[in-house]
Amino acid sequence: MPTTARVVVLEGDFGVCAIQELELPDPGPHQAVLEIYAAGIEHGQLQQVEEPQPIPVIPGREGTARVLAVGSEVTRCKVDDVVLITPWSADPSREPDLPLVEFDDGTETEVAPAGAWGTNLILDEQFVVAIPNLPDKEGASILGNTALLAASAVRTAGVGEGDTVAVFGCAGAGLSTIAAAAVAGAGTIIAVARDDERLAAASAAGATETLNLSSAAAVERIAELAPDGVDHLFDCVYEFETASRPGRAPVRDGGSAVVVASPGTEERQEELDTLVAANGYPLPDPPDPDEYVPTLLDWIEDGRLPIPTIVTFRCTIEQVNEATALLEGGEIIGQAVMVIEPLR
Repeated sequence: MPTTARVVVLEGDFGVCAIQELELPDPGPHQAVLEIYAAGIEHGQLQQVEEPQPIPVIPGREGTARVLAVGSEVTRCKVDDVVLITPWSADPSREPDLPLVEFDDGTETEVAPAGAWGTNLILDEQFVVAIPNLPDKEGASILGNTALLAASAVRTAGVGEGDTVAVFGCAGAGLSTIAAAAVAGAGTIIAVARDDERLAAASAAGATETLNLSSAAAVERIAELAPDGVDHLFDCVYEFETASRPGRAPVRDGGSAVVVASPGTEERQEELDTLVAANGYPLPDPPDPDEYVPTLLDWIEDGRLPIPTIVTFRCTIEQVNEATALLEGGEIIGQAVMVIEPLR
């Protein structure tokens, strides 16, 4: 039978998140119906909130949930499993089976992965990964995209034992990248941000040096700290079109510079593509959730991925507009998470 859900919907106006109650259909053969524990509020999703939407959109690309029902062909999870929601497909060889949902205005549209800002969700099983019943399932919601992309960026760059790393931007993606670089064995990790609280979080995540400087001034200071250049640079500054960039200037010959970002709209993707082309950055390799998630869970268990340091703001679904305003104003240090109270 259909599942009632309260979901956050972007209805077209700039910066407006509304809450609607709608009916999710029964799962198709490859679909699962989920009860959401929590969903990450990423800067990429903030970009989505800021853009006019031609059709209703349910944001949310990462989260944790409990499985309520599964389709006849589902093999990746079963009823009552705890799962991670991710926008990265575990089976890219098959086109996803996207659910058709009707909104309050009568619009019917397919819901793209993952649409996690709500009490419940239906999506293709290729976007879920079964995980243990963790004590902090809400904090773990950032594994689905933020931490996953950071870990992939560090692997793409080839960070190794004793390497020197610079990370520009210390919000959720930057803090996750710092933690991943520390796990990879980097000897020096230089964090750059214009906020002392973010830099304190960066130190807690594994940074060995912190610079409260503009991008241009930080490039000069890094040249003093690493005269031959750093081995790897990660550009985690999420304001693609306005922020100054470090470029490859601080990087030694043969080193790597990777941009760690997950745009929320086609327009922002075009801005990121321009940034990548202008600075000679590669993007992280598309992460395989089945490969990366077990590793991230190990990092949580032994404290190498410090979720309390990275997830610094939690809100309810009713506080979504407050949370996006705080994120826009730079008042959230790390990553924000929406904690969902299920419908009963």
